[in-house]
Amino acid sequence: MSVRRPRIVLLVGILLAGCASVGAPLVGERGIAVTGSGQVTLPPDAAVIDAGVEARGPQLADATAEVDRLMRAVLARVKAAGVRDTDVRTTTYAIEPIAEPRQPADTGVRIAGYQVSNVVQVRTRDVAGLGRIVDAAVAAGANVVRNVHFTIDDPARAEAEARARAMKDAAARAQQVAAAAGVKLGRLLAVTESSPFRPVTLISAGRAPGPIEPGALEVKVLLEARYAIEP
Repeated sequence: MSVRRPRIVLLVGILLAGCASVGAPLVGERGIAVTGSGQVTLPPDAAVIDAGVEARGPQLADATAEVDRLMRAVLARVKAAGVRDTDVRTTTYAIEPIAEPRQPADTGVRIAGYQVSNVVQVRTRDVAGLGRIVDAAVAAGANVVRNVHFTIDDPARAEAEARARAMKDAAARAQQVAAAAGVKLGRLLAVTESSPFRPVTLISAGRAPGPIEPGALEVKVLLEARYAIEP
């Protein structure tokens, strides 16, 4: 009676921490599947901040006029600090009624005034000058400063380099697995890439006084590669 030899199938998941695990058999052609990772570390070249004005008034016209006056001053000072018109965009413009506390005998809601908010997102490529832009906005009357973060203006080049490193990492891991299993690694069958991780360093403070340090960011690419096993 003949004995069927088992089909050699390896599925290896390589985690970011660098450990390997054997998974379920692949359906169809035998192969070795690995996950490769690649990353590139570089300093941020862009900074983004939300800045704006909130004001309250008993009349809507009063609150609106105050926000308009202060916001014009904020925009003028920010642009004078070197921010381009195309790097400023409104993200929030809100009008909210302020209700008086209800009394037991009240049958409805009484409006005591209005709160008006106008917030813009400011983007600058002068990372070192971010603190100066924040100071300029606050000096002009901004009482909303939030979502300060650093990023990479054009991550395509860094992603390409990280992708090449991830592919090299996957190939090396596949070769190691094949050697450990006593089989010969064959041709590349398929590659699937996860969405590249685009880094952002967030400073969640109402206002970040003093020096603001951008540090370094990492662009990461994770992909799954499947290789054949030669007979």
